[in-house]
Amino acid sequence: MNIKSIVFTIFVFLVIAGALLYYFLATPSFVVKEGPPKVIAVLIASDLQLSSVEGVKAGLKELNYQIDKDVIIKLNNPKGDREFTAEMARQMVASKPDLMVGLSTSASSALIEANKDAKLPLVFGDVGNFQQLGITDIKHPGGVMTGVVVDNVGVAPKRMEILKSLSPKIKTIGILLNPKHVSYQDILKSSGEGAEKLGIKLIWYEIAAKEDIAKAMAKLVKEKPDAVMTTSEALISNNPSLITPILRTAKIPSMDFNVEVGIQAGYLMVYGVSRFEIGKQSARIIDKVLKGEDPGSIPVEFASTPSLEINKALADEMGIEIPDPLLLQANKVYR
Repeated sequence: MNIKSIVFTIFVFLVIAGALLYYFLATPSFVVKEGPPKVIAVLIASDLQLSSVEGVKAGLKELNYQIDKDVIIKLNNPKGDREFTAEMARQMVASKPDLMVGLSTSASSALIEANKDAKLPLVFGDVGNFQQLGITDIKHPGGVMTGVVVDNVGVAPKRMEILKSLSPKIKTIGILLNPKHVSYQDILKSSGEGAEKLGIKLIWYEIAAKEDIAKAMAKLVKEKPDAVMTTSEALISNNPSLITPILRTAKIPSMDFNVEVGIQAGYLMVYGVSRFEIGKQSARIIDKVLKGEDPGSIPVEFASTPSLEINKALADEMGIEIPDPLLLQANKVYR
């Protein structure tokens, strides 16, 4: 082998070696995260947000984090107990994690209250009203928090429109509501404005405890509104077995907000944002904070577009005819 061949061989080898080295160093999945794993303490309101937690994990994995190696997620679930939620929030702050995540309005509010002095970084998700968290500027939230907002309250008029398109004969809509809901007044206002525009009368059925459900449903069956809507509330969402069988027997069409379980729970229609997707969206913000960005300088984001699901099989069983234009609007139809 002459000298030119040797030089050429060495040159080719160096080029290939350099390319391989660049690939392994530049490809995110091979980036080595130095130091101990980051601890993320997560507070939810109830089992309702478990799909959001799974979304956070999935989102972090897509960003090349290895769960339990790069990040440790410590889940706190008060199972709908508001007093326990506040206690868990205080315990989380005392543990001084690298980052706190609140997945619901009540969970995030509890963390904000407990975090007043510690000022630990906080990312919220699945929050219905950012103003209730003390944020006035979504582009520059300030302080130590930012996150993802879901407008479950503001879309109430849209849910009414969908019910109205089911049948023009719908003149009254019953709404199941917890008077202790953190957005209680906003729900009354948004729903009232939507009903007024559509010429619909609202009938409120307040449920402050699980024991109230049977009484509220008995009253609802007696008054028999033309349709029923739920509100985003753990107490109502966690007890569909006490609600949907009664609506089915009474042949009252219903609209829920919970994409993950609403149809399976027995509601006729669902209009809302996937909590799993909210979790994934929150993960992208979590990533920024873990990499050193100031939460207060990260703009608050709004969740993706709501989707409509319809249980046509249930409609057929109840003798309810769903117009073809409404079926065509649906993102998913269960037949």
